[in-house]
Amino acid sequence: MKQDWSKTVHEVATRRHARTLGEKDKEMKRLLSIIEEQEKQVEVALLLGASTPVISEIPSIKTGASGSAVAFAIASDWHVEETVDPKNVNNLNAYDLTIAQDRVRQFFQKVVRLTEIQRAGTKIDTLVLAMLGDMMTGYIHEELRETNGLSPTETVLWLQDEIASGLVLLEKHFERIIIPCSYGNHGRNTFKSRHSTGAKNSYEWMLYHILRKQFPQHEWRISDSYHNYLEVDGRIVRFHHGDDLRYQGGVGGLTIPVEKAIAQWNRAIKADLDVFGHWHQSQQNPKWVSNASLIGHSAYAIAIKAGFEPPSQTFFLMDKKRGRTVTAPIYLD
Repeated sequence: MKQDWSKTVHEVATRRHARTLGEKDKEMKRLLSIIEEQEKQVEVALLLGASTPVISEIPSIKTGASGSAVAFAIASDWHVEETVDPKNVNNLNAYDLTIAQDRVRQFFQKVVRLTEIQRAGTKIDTLVLAMLGDMMTGYIHEELRETNGLSPTETVLWLQDEIASGLVLLEKHFERIIIPCSYGNHGRNTFKSRHSTGAKNSYEWMLYHILRKQFPQHEWRISDSYHNYLEVDGRIVRFHHGDDLRYQGGVGGLTIPVEKAIAQWNRAIKADLDVFGHWHQSQQNPKWVSNASLIGHSAYAIAIKAGFEPPSQTFFLMDKKRGRTVTAPIYLD
């Protein structure tokens, strides 16, 4: 038994020694692999250090505009006479007639500024100024009679002055101004929205016609129906306020209801681009552009569960060759 025990001990020791040698051999191979890789890296570094780069002359891009584009400025959801008390929106926003006037004037100024920036690369002679409704809030809810800064008729006169001032500025910087106009759901004189007689009962529709008489030199496209179509360099743009989109605050956001609506509308008249407001949300994809609001965060935005957004409108270019290219917010805070 003693001899067998010694043999067992010897066999265990032998296996242990063999295992240790195997592990050392693996470690040695790993270290050699690392050394070999580092030697290759050193060789590459030495070769790069010893080489002389071949420098080819790349000419600078010629200054001046190449190609042409049409600038688009989207104006909607100004709600100029509405009051936003900071206390009602967790101090995220404030709004009254003074603030509204400042933001409206900023809007026109920044349209010019953004266009001048883009003119460094392309020729831009034409502006499409789309006014897509809810420029005013009106009295569609009883509480608005108590909180609005102006009555609907007073608001029309206020807007006439401010938009006229903006047009005087814009016509100094554009050879051609096209103005598609859509009425919203707020500026109406009826308790409920109308479909077939929506234009006839809209203060905004009346405002657009007053402005057209004041500025007949511009190309006014005042729609009597919900949709307003405009062809630009062979592409059809469909403007509308956006209130006929059926969005109930779903997880997918505006995308699904907008895509479904566009598919149905395209069965009648196919459009290359839809542009709308109403939802106070700045979003866009290749098929559509959703404009934000000039009023900014409000009780309405909270009610429809819209995420916080600073007051803004939308600017984009429609390149003659490529279609819609640059799309940028016009921040107004």
